[in-house]
Amino acid sequence: MTSDPANPNHATRIIAGVLLVTVVLWAHYYMPGQISALTAEAIRSLHGPGFGIVALIVVKLGRFSGGPAARYIKSGATTMLLAILAEAAQIPGSREAELGDLLTDALGIIGFLGFAAAFDHELRSKIGTVGTVAIVLVSLPAFAAAVAPTAWLSYALVKRNQALPQLLSFDEAWEQTYANGNAVDYDVVPAPEGWPAGSGNIARLHSAGKSGLMLHLHAYPDWSDYAAVSFIAATTGDETRRIALGLWGLNLGDGTLPGRYYTRARINPIPARYCIPFEELPDRSSERPFDLHYVSQLLVGATKDERGVTIYVDDFRLERSTDDCNTG
Repeated sequence: MTSDPANPNHATRIIAGVLLVTVVLWAHYYMPGQISALTAEAIRSLHGPGFGIVALIVVKLGRFSGGPAARYIKSGATTMLLAILAEAAQIPGSREAELGDLLTDALGIIGFLGFAAAFDHELRSKIGTVGTVAIVLVSLPAFAAAVAPTAWLSYALVKRNQALPQLLSFDEAWEQTYANGNAVDYDVVPAPEGWPAGSGNIARLHSAGKSGLMLHLHAYPDWSDYAAVSFIAATTGDETRRIALGLWGLNLGDGTLPGRYYTRARINPIPARYCIPFEELPDRSSERPFDLHYVSQLLVGATKDERGVTIYVDDFRLERSTDDCNTG
């Protein structure tokens, strides 16, 4: 990189560069604690587009020797070095360093710089139409791969918030971004005739593994305006089966233990709505109170004596009243 100390813009570029490095390192070191798992995942997905934008800033700030092609290559290499440094900065922080993030960073750098290069008149005059087309063909898939996860997770965040008080219906693909069976997969099947929530999809949950966990619902965090969380359930056979339900609070990172609540429900063959009244949750007088402003996840699993159970579930939602609450 070359620069002229006599140039009044020289000091400005240095300050801007230092600020850029500081912001990038801080963003990789810090992760807010009072956010849902989906929001955290959306933030982590910013690796690709984030470093793509950083690369564009480096092109503007830098004064690299060589022609226009060298300027983009050296800007990309400089940004990639910053990405490696930023990933290392996560090790002592609250976020995990992952090699896969560096691949995403590289895709963002290639994608964004490639598009910028394709519209650079000086570079296009040297590489011609064939060279420009080659750059676009390389940068387009890299750009799409870098941006698509952020776009999809952002869309899911908006749709999740718009769907409230419904938490999970199994009818939308974006719901899979925050509802999973952990190590256990569940099947989405058409609702049978006469199902209480009407036509659409329901989930068939299987108990497997030592934990018996069947469903992990990473929820919208603020449930403070509601009185209960409910869902429709039925066993797949003719017998009544018991399941375990759990609510976990967010880890706020302030040294306090997040709230935990566990209960059981007896599920019948005939589909019905079951719920967890929030009045049952530990209050402030308990050793581990549950704050409904910071809910992390809802868990559905099999009890120790009911391993191998299979049930149907549907329509997880928040309720403002417990009048029709069936606790099983």
